[in-house]
Amino acid sequence: MDSRALKGMPSYMLGCGLITSLTSLTTGYVIGSPNIPESAIRGKNGECGLDPYHVIDGFPNCFEFSDLLWARGLVGGGIQSRIGRVRTIMLNNAVFIIGSLVLGLTFHQAQFIFGRILVGFACGLGGVVAPTYLGEIATVQTRGTMGTLHQFMIVGGLLISNLVGLAWSTPPGWRFVLAMNGVPALIQCLILPIMVESPRYLVSKQLLKEARSALQRLRGPEGEVDVDLEFEEMVTLLLGQDATTEQKKVAIGISDSESTVTCNSSATEHPYGIMALFRSECSGLALTGVLVHFLQQATGINGLVYYSTSFLSSAFGSGNAKYITVGVSLCSLIATAISIYLVDRVNRKTLMMVSCGGVGFSAVLMIVGAYCDIGNLVVAAVFLYIATFAIGMGPIPWLLISEMLPTYALSSASSVATGVNWGTNFIVGLMFPILNKALGNGTFILFGGFALFGVGYIWGFVPETRGRTVEMVMADKDVAQRSRK
Repeated sequence: MDSRALKGMPSYMLGCGLITSLTSLTTGYVIGSPNIPESAIRGKNGECGLDPYHVIDGFPNCFEFSDLLWARGLVGGGIQSRIGRVRTIMLNNAVFIIGSLVLGLTFHQAQFIFGRILVGFACGLGGVVAPTYLGEIATVQTRGTMGTLHQFMIVGGLLISNLVGLAWSTPPGWRFVLAMNGVPALIQCLILPIMVESPRYLVSKQLLKEARSALQRLRGPEGEVDVDLEFEEMVTLLLGQDATTEQKKVAIGISDSESTVTCNSSATEHPYGIMALFRSECSGLALTGVLVHFLQQATGINGLVYYSTSFLSSAFGSGNAKYITVGVSLCSLIATAISIYLVDRVNRKTLMMVSCGGVGFSAVLMIVGAYCDIGNLVVAAVFLYIATFAIGMGPIPWLLISEMLPTYALSSASSVATGVNWGTNFIVGLMFPILNKALGNGTFILFGGFALFGVGYIWGFVPETRGRTVEMVMADKDVAQRSRK
């Protein structure tokens, strides 16, 4: 069978995807871990006792943070092109583990902030390499499902962090909650060696025999699945039309030459840097991917994720708010699971437009509920906000760039998009408690506006990628021209 026609999920490919997405699980846990224990960490609401900042064996029970200082600590923070996807994941795990130890052994506010910067850096790097690897190993028919694994595991990590936070949200238990950041990373380190490197990355480094072997292993046994045509297309795209005859023989497995073959393709020798990317034929599509990542965070989703417990406490009390927060995380996980089913059956653009429209509508409901003092409407709006975001704008931006751009442009584009994503996330996380104190739920007027703008932008400028190869998207001149406008 031609590997391009595979409709099922090869078991080894799925296994590699699940191992890779442990990076995403760690990211979700890191994002959510301070949420429920916030009062215990900051010594609020009497949760640290009469002497909240008492030092025991050099470690204070709690720390005194202003809203601004807490926000900085909460959200603070081209390698994969040089060392490969798998080695980058291993490096990322080391940072996660070190950061979790720093947080678990915190004895000063500055150490807490430094620890959050470390794990924040790892989240950013993981946000580049995990979706890239998932997109590069997937078949065309399963690319959406594989890409959605990233977001599914993020929300899974959020739910786990909230459940752990419920059990350990008093001193010194919150230290255990933060130290748990490194556990998935440690597990991933132990099983990572069974994964193959991305075939597209290996081709871009001219390691053709290794790349073909990796692709064959990902697609299935050689006697059952034929990867020749898929691999030849990959070589042509990544090495260019000037690839030598010898290279093409290696691509289809009929050469006995060494795996490293000289190539004259400038794209292979010089993968696009950021400046070159935005002067190249890929600039329009890269900019589109970056703007979709901006819109993902501009909806204010992580304002709810970071501060849902404190945000809901004012209306429902801190005890009830914790359980509502867990319910919100569970709702997000269920909605993301639904998106895994839908993403390869419904157009990407449709899911993202419905998602943005739902977030905008939810923001309106939240504002109405707040100003009319209808608490149940506020809670319903929060759940709808989370669910509609998870169906489209949560998972799809992470897989969109790998579906639009070739490998020689992918790392730079992913780095810029992830930088914009986490930069916007930083601003939202930093400003949310300040805006919420000043404006209350009126803060969501701004987020809802961005979501509604997203509906129009996605409809007019984002190409449809479902069931299409990178080659097809790149060849669509009309889409490329519209992207550049």
